[in-house]
Amino acid sequence: MNKISVIVPFYNPPIHLFAECLQGLKRLNPYEVILVDDCSTDKHVVTTAKASGFIYLKTPYQSGYDGLPFNLGVQKATGDYICRVDSDDVLLELPECIETDIHFGRLNRVKPPVGINVEELILAPRAIINGMVAKREIFLRYPMAEDPNVYGDVLFVLRVLHNHHTYTVHPRVNYIYHKHPASIQNSKSHFFHRLNHIQTVARFCQMENIEPVQAIRYLEMAMLNVRFGSESLKMLMKKQPKK
Repeated sequence: MNKISVIVPFYNPPIHLFAECLQGLKRLNPYEVILVDDCSTDKHVVTTAKASGFIYLKTPYQSGYDGLPFNLGVQKATGDYICRVDSDDVLLELPECIETDIHFGRLNRVKPPVGINVEELILAPRAIINGMVAKREIFLRYPMAEDPNVYGDVLFVLRVLHNHHTYTVHPRVNYIYHKHPASIQNSKSHFFHRLNHIQTVARFCQMENIEPVQAIRYLEMAMLNVRFGSESLKMLMKKQPKK
């Protein structure tokens, strides 16, 4: 049986969703659960976290993003594998046995990452790190970005795919991904998100020392996403010469 540490970064989540998240983790009873508070100001949320019976940590300052609290949780974790769960979502199931470096979860409202590769993730970025279980050493090797200019979850997955880490995908939906008006995803425009994605791809190319010709190709793919969004994959197919 794999020892899985679940890390939940949080900052003032809706209390009813936070409570649902914690109840779900209690039902699963993983090896350990670490709640990392990014200096929440909602006393009810903080009280709920501290009374949960799980490990409670607090960041030294309010960072505004989940990279810092998640990385602190990774440092504290003692499990062989780590699973990341958002504080307003529900994890339904953990894998009983993992034989790969990474085991992707299957989210209820997101295309599953079956056969995912660097090119597809650049053209069609999406949240696939939630519910994902990976070896702790991998999270230590590729810590989450702690600044607001890139999408840390997409950057992380781009790096592990580029470096050919083995992965599997959960066979059924095991993660309930909630959307609410206060979330970053809903509070910003599509264009804002697409511009952040370009910066994410550029950071990936820098961190992994991608050769200039390949880096330009990746950035051109990211520009397709800026222009066409979810239609980017179709547009790339049109651009490719017929055999």
